[in-house]
Amino acid sequence: MGDACHIDAPTAQRDRRVLYVVLAINFAMFALEIWQGLSADSTALIADSMDFLSDAFSYGITLYVLTRPLRVRATASLIKAVLMLLLAGGAFYQGIHNLVNEQVPHFITMGWVGLLALIANVISAMLLYRTRGRDSNMHSVWLCSRNDAIANIAIIVAALFVYLSHSLWPDLIVALIITWLEGSSALKIIAHAKKELKDAH
Repeated sequence: MGDACHIDAPTAQRDRRVLYVVLAINFAMFALEIWQGLSADSTALIADSMDFLSDAFSYGITLYVLTRPLRVRATASLIKAVLMLLLAGGAFYQGIHNLVNEQVPHFITMGWVGLLALIANVISAMLLYRTRGRDSNMHSVWLCSRNDAIANIAIIVAALFVYLSHSLWPDLIVALIITWLEGSSALKIIAHAKKELKDAH
């Protein structure tokens, strides 16, 4: 049954080109956000940088299994979902750390990095939109970019509220939102992939 869902060569080639582009975008944004997030003491930016790293790994795995049988692609989706859950836990831990140390982030850095990240994720989501319904593997990479775009809007709004309130709470709340998005998407991917594994057998 896995062969019935095999991707034809022209489609795989188009998907591969798109995945290489979004992989480069996401890894570059990971490097920028982790650097600026640490500099600005922003939990939200650090959480989002981990999300970009998760996505870069996700796209790399997807490139590897793109033309393989459905069973292999579904297994790869499960691996990516576990990675998403681990990084969601990391974002939660970082938020607690900043709360304990009362570190108020630099709102200007949050704003411009969040805006740049939003642009990167909107481009990625648009590139991946046509492939989102093919299987759990392609659906998972589209979900990554969609979730990131939502998170970036939240970071920009949080930067404004950090400026108005001089508080770390807006940054922490957004970090928790990112954690929730990562966790809930991972659970959806796991459910989808388990169904595909059952069908493949």
